Amino acid sequence: MLKRWILGFALPVIILLLCGSSCTQKASGQTASSQDLEKTPEKVLIPVEVSKPVRRDMSSYFETTSRVLAENRVEVISKGTGICEKVMVEEGSRVTAGQVLAELDRKDLEAQIRQARIALQQHKTHFEIAEKSVAEGIGAPVERDNARFAYEQAKAALEAQEIQLSHQTVTAPISGIITRRLVQEGMLVSVGVPLFSIVDPASYALPIQVPEKELPRIAEGQPAYVRVDAAQGEEFSARVRRINPSVDPATGTVKVMLDFDASDKEKLRDAAFARVRLVLDTRKQVLAVPKDAVLEDNARNYVMVAEPSGSAEGQENAESAVYAARKIEVETGLDDGDYIEIKKGLDENALVIVMGQHTLKPDSLVSITNAEKEIASRETMPLDEALARAKKKQEEEEKKKRAEQEALSQQ
Repeated sequence: MLKRWILGFALPVIILLLCGSSCTQKASGQTASSQDLEKTPEKVLIPVEVSKPVRRDMSSYFETTSRVLAENRVEVISKGTGICEKVMVEEGSRVTAGQVLAELDRKDLEAQIRQARIALQQHKTHFEIAEKSVAEGIGAPVERDNARFAYEQAKAALEAQEIQLSHQTVTAPISGIITRRLVQEGMLVSVGVPLFSIVDPASYALPIQVPEKELPRIAEGQPAYVRVDAAQGEEFSARVRRINPSVDPATGTVKVMLDFDASDKEKLRDAAFARVRLVLDTRKQVLAVPKDAVLEDNARNYVMVAEPSGSAEGQENAESAVYAARKIEVETGLDDGDYIEIKKGLDENALVIVMGQHTLKPDSLVSITNAEKEIASRETMPLDEALARAKKKQEEEEKKKRAEQEALSQQ
């Protein structure tokens, strides 16, 4: 249990201990006699972990954040007036186009429609009598025309009232999900009052703002990876569907619309926060090392590699061999966050130091190991003692660095 705790939580501190209080042995890796120790000074071997460069596909990304957008979004506005008698849906309800969402009071309009129908029948009768009189030669054409106009007007009035009655039933204009409900039963509703918001999940997309300098590297169909918090951090694949032809003069960015796979849209939510990695460039099977292995000095990149020391020649056991740390300048390329491309400076057989490299100096003697092996060899050391020694070593290193900085400032 103690070993598992050390590996999981105290490993960075223990590495400091290993770099400072590493095993002391002769460079030849052999046990020296007391007489030899008096004649030959001991050399400190710093334990480090190494890894050879690997071949892998590398991509560079433009990273940004955005929110999921439903391109097909409708605000349902009331066209009728009256008391809301019934609401059929709630927020989160899935509806289809034409489905009834709410009902407004219809009694007054229904009574007006009955009156309009009676008036229409009267005007129709007057028109028929006038038309018959003209046909028999006993009526004036002008009376027939007036009767026809009155009949047509009554018919139009009835149609208008029937349309108004239909507005008392609120229906969904599109299929989708109710994201907002603003109406309550018993509420007085008038024309123009917003009642519901509906979004279509099939129209979910992701708008991002890309600096105009990146435009030459963006094209339709380009892949992107999106991590959505509302979907428990699940990562989705997306592609560039549309690139706005104009640049926003206020921000110097271009709006790019990303489209999700149809199967993923049901997992998304409207306005959900998303982290986006848009692939700008991809290279196949390039030489790469862990990003932490690359250090910077005076605006130049370099790595520390372990090379066999002259005192280690002829040793049969590679694990106990003595190596020397060498500082190698490298030219880097793509960076995907975990690995970084090495264009020049290394070959595939180089032993790149990936742990313990930050405190090394060129030509320091090192031994190749790993954290688990070193911790296992020190299982008998109490954890409190290991942490105390690591803290002490860290303080000594900081004191040494301050002294060096003071010396440089005085020169």
